[in-house]
Amino acid sequence: MIEKRKNSLSIFIPISILSDVSSQIEKTFKVGQIARSASIFRVDKVVVYKDSPNASKEDSLLIKDLLSYAETPQYLRKSLFPLKDTLRYAGMIPPLRTPNHPLESTDTPYREGFVLGTDSRSSRVDIGLRRPAECPCSLPLNKRVTMKKVGDSWLPTDKSEVPFYWGYDISMAFKGLLPSLVQGNYDFIIATSRLGSSLSSVSYQLKSTLSSAKKIGILFGSPTEGVHEIIAREGKRLEDVANLIVNTVPDQGTATVRTEEAVMISLAAFSSIEAIL
Repeated sequence: MIEKRKNSLSIFIPISILSDVSSQIEKTFKVGQIARSASIFRVDKVVVYKDSPNASKEDSLLIKDLLSYAETPQYLRKSLFPLKDTLRYAGMIPPLRTPNHPLESTDTPYREGFVLGTDSRSSRVDIGLRRPAECPCSLPLNKRVTMKKVGDSWLPTDKSEVPFYWGYDISMAFKGLLPSLVQGNYDFIIATSRLGSSLSSVSYQLKSTLSSAKKIGILFGSPTEGVHEIIAREGKRLEDVANLIVNTVPDQGTATVRTEEAVMISLAAFSSIEAIL
C-alpha cells in the first residue's frame, strides 16, 4: 500500500470552479476530476473557499457533497449518503481506489467502517467484509469509524495513526481564502498563477520545501480570476501571502487553463520535482 506523506498537503479550490458550466453533469465531472487528482497525488485536505461575494451557495454544497461521496468507500455510501439531488450523477465519478477503499478480498489491517449496532460492551461495524466486525467496545451508533485489526479483533483507531495514504479531508472556508490560510497555520504557501515564476527557475526551492515543510498549502484561482485578484479583494497582495508564486503551465497553448486542469498539472509537476531532483 502507498504510504502517507511525511508532510501535510492541502489544496485550495474556489467555489466558483463550477461557474463556467451550467449542467449538473458537467459540474459533477469537474468535481470528480478534483477528487481523482487529490487522491492520485496524496492530498491530505481539500479546502473549498468562497472566492467572491457572488459565489454560489448551491455550488458550494454540490462540491462538498460530491467530494465527500467520492472519498467514501463504496461499501459505506448507502449507509452514509441518503438520496439527494446533489448526488444525482455521482455515479459517473470514477472509483478512487485509494488504500481506504479496499475490496472485500484486500488483505489490510485497516478499514473504514460504519457502526450498525452498539451497546455498553460491544459494537457491530460494517467494514466491507461479508459479515460485520464484532468490536469489543462501545462506539457511536450510525457513525463512520476507522478500524484496525489487532489479533482476531477489529478495534477503533484514529485516522492519523494509519501509516498509509487514507484519503483527503474536506474543509469549507465560507469566510474567504485569507482567513482560512491564517487559521491553517501553514509552513509554506504556494500560489499557482500564469504571472508567477517559471517552474524550472524555482525547482530547487520547491524540492527543498516539499521535503522539509511540515504543512504546505497550494492555492488555485477560479475560471474568471487568478489568485492575485481574489486575494486583492480581501485586502492583501498575493506576494505578502504566498511564499512562492509559480507558473506551472508556461507557454500554454490555450487562452485559459481550467482550474481542474491546473490542479492535475501542478500536482503532477510538484510530485515529479519531489521525486527526481
